[in-house]
Amino acid sequence: MIKIPIKLIEENLNVIIKKNCNSIGVDTASRTGICLARSTEKNIVLDYTFLEIKSQNKYHKYNTLIDYMNIFFKDCTNIDVVVVEETFFSKNAKVFQFLSRIGGMVYTVAHLFNIKEKLFVSAVESRKKLGLPCNKKKEVVHAAFHSLIPNIKITDIDIIDAIILALNGLSEPRGLI
Repeated sequence: MIKIPIKLIEENLNVIIKKNCNSIGVDTASRTGICLARSTEKNIVLDYTFLEIKSQNKYHKYNTLIDYMNIFFKDCTNIDVVVVEETFFSKNAKVFQFLSRIGGMVYTVAHLFNIKEKLFVSAVESRKKLGLPCNKKKEVVHAAFHSLIPNIKITDIDIIDAIILALNGLSEPRGLI
């Protein structure tokens, strides 16, 4: 669990944080990162985990993901928004297909739990919204996040996009006024 003052996030990431809001960010991958971000009047609390399924059987992976997300959403009360990373197609159609399916499964489970706001957001778009490097490797984004929020140390770079997605669910862009 990581606790961050809202003021620090708002000033350093140039966003406005919705108070008393709960957001889940899901970075779909073979090692799926999941972050629960809860805002209070003064702080954001981040809890994160991974779901890594070591199996060659894609149906076993799908079923395990559905079961896990079902339990996860059941245990997390009062979720306002779920932000799932949009699938990016590079070169491998099978990977694109797999990631698209698991993103759709997360969306479906969220819908079944009556979570009203469910979004697919690309890694580039979610990073850009927080003023982070967009088309860079996770290591670069991780370092940039730590330079903007220096008192928070996240040691596993694979979770950074899930955290960014969850923060997107809590934030609104800062307007001109």
